[in-house]
Amino acid sequence: MFRLVNGETRPLTPELAERFKAMSPSPTERAFDPARAKMLREKAEAGQLISFSWATAKIGDKEYRVNGQHSSAVLTELNGQFPQGLKVHMDTYEVDNPDGLAHLFRQFDNRKSGRTPTDVSGAYQGLYPELRDIPRGAAKLAVEGAAWYEKKVEGLPAPSGDDVYTLFGKRSLHKFIKWIGEVFSVKTPELRRQTIVAAMYGTFDKNEAEAPDSSSARSGRGLAC
Repeated sequence: MFRLVNGETRPLTPELAERFKAMSPSPTERAFDPARAKMLREKAEAGQLISFSWATAKIGDKEYRVNGQHSSAVLTELNGQFPQGLKVHMDTYEVDNPDGLAHLFRQFDNRKSGRTPTDVSGAYQGLYPELRDIPRGAAKLAVEGAAWYEKKVEGLPAPSGDDVYTLFGKRSLHKFIKWIGEVFSVKTPELRRQTIVAAMYGTFDKNEAEAPDSSSARSGRGLAC
């Protein structure tokens, strides 16, 4: 239903962003989401933007913008903060009919290809060799539980969203994360709740010496939370 007819990488410039934003949108284009635009704006302000991949599609003599609605709109609003040194890869497709446009739209940002919180957590976990062998689900919950406890119980500032997983870099948490990796098993599904893990963290943080060893933890004995 669609064919790639050209692909090239160009320098990202304000003029190119303006031109792409002004293109006729494909009828398949999703509704503009202010929250998505805000996220991109914050990334631009933090210097975290990476090169973009944009696409257009031709039906007969008509050419449409297929994606890049949010990124091109945000880029045109940056005024003096336009990112320097980035590239944009531009693909041009031909489609036979409107159904081809819909089929092409489905190939971009496929839901199964999106980065999940577990993926992001695993990326930070993988930075620390001593944590790599811990099951990812257990390590993720350990960090989330510690953040919940520090924020809700101790009243301390704690990162939110995907930034929670930067706490893998907090070396004082590594013993707790390893311990949770030993506690969790197929026999402990009832423990896999953030608030319970937060209570476990509070216990571990206040009296690590009384935390059960791996054998008693697996059997559920000695949990002080």
